[in-house]
Amino acid sequence: MIKKNPKPFYILIIIIAVVFLILPALGLNPIIFSAAGGGLIAYGLSGLRVYRDPEYAKQMEISNQDERLHYIADKSRSMTLNIVLCGLGAGGIILLALGYKPYGYGCLLAMCGIALLYFIIYQVLSRRY
Repeated sequence: MIKKNPKPFYILIIIIAVVFLILPALGLNPIIFSAAGGGLIAYGLSGLRVYRDPEYAKQMEISNQDERLHYIADKSRSMTLNIVLCGLGAGGIILLALGYKPYGYGCLLAMCGIALLYFIIYQVLSRRY
């Protein structure tokens, strides 16, 4: 059986999400709170569905153990990393060429930071496995 958090945990997550969705009406940053609220609602509702629907819980357990899905997820993460790094590099060069030096350097620094983080995590995992 898949590991479940207690039911009140998911209810608390949904309550926090609703608060996040109400905060933009009070004049706070609507994009951040709306996105976080939407994601938390989806997480909370999917967690509650595991309690309500035993068929769904069994299906989730089977899909979590499927090696093909793990392989596809790993490939999609690595492809996303490549796309982000290429996009940040190209965006940084274009912004530098257009004269937006702070934004261009920001993109290039973000690209270097992500590449460095990837290298560090790769070294740690290659020693572990």
